[in-house]
Amino acid sequence: MKIAVIGCGVMGSAFARHFAKKNTVILCDRDKEKTLSLAKEIGGSYEEKPDRAAMEAEVVLLAVKPKDLPSAAQELAPAFQNKKILISILAGTPVAVLKSHFPHALVLRTMPNLGMICGEGVIGLVDDPNMGADGKNTIDSLMEGVGLCLWMPENKVDAVTALSGSGIGFVLVMIEAMIDGGVHLGFTSIESREIVLKTMEGAVALMRESGKHPAELKLQISSPGGTTIAGLKVMEETGVRSGIIKTLVASYEKAVHMMKGHEK
Repeated sequence: MKIAVIGCGVMGSAFARHFAKKNTVILCDRDKEKTLSLAKEIGGSYEEKPDRAAMEAEVVLLAVKPKDLPSAAQELAPAFQNKKILISILAGTPVAVLKSHFPHALVLRTMPNLGMICGEGVIGLVDDPNMGADGKNTIDSLMEGVGLCLWMPENKVDAVTALSGSGIGFVLVMIEAMIDGGVHLGFTSIESREIVLKTMEGAVALMRESGKHPAELKLQISSPGGTTIAGLKVMEETGVRSGIIKTLVASYEKAVHMMKGHEK
């Protein structure tokens, strides 16, 4: 299958690398040198004109900045006269807005996170009501191997944006803090990094293998009067748990605000 990737930033490039494993990829971006380098890396091709790239492809991934949607659509819309699939990764841009710019396309709105680069991503998928079973099967095939893909109603996209799209950034802050703590306790930054990463991996594996709620597992680790409960007490006193929840709510509210901005 031929897939055009319009916009080769971090996420656009991540999708291009994934698609190139089984498909022919056409790349288009304003940064010619960077895009040519990516094309060479993945065995794809470079097209300077977005409309030409879209015209050649069976599926188009739109990975431009949301503010550039009107200008991009003006150039690309003529390529969507035959119910071609348009995959959008534009944050805060609902299906209805995409359909208003691409009335003849079969639109898929996605909310990916950066974990897809290593095959451990989470991607929320919202389809055009006209997509049909064949279109969904095509998308499922294209997304195979990127991680967890979830078809969902559009009213849940803002929540997955906060919990996963932005959430990976919040988890990285927690990891960073633990690494800094390890350095304070006497480890080198490299030693601390490896210990923390393996601790994180172990916690996830423990949850998956046991199927238990994290609260139950947490209590198994907490001996009476021991080190773990002493640390947990400080976490509660400093509001770590409520801080995380407030962080997710703030991210969600920002996503809702962005969505409303498109509706005006």
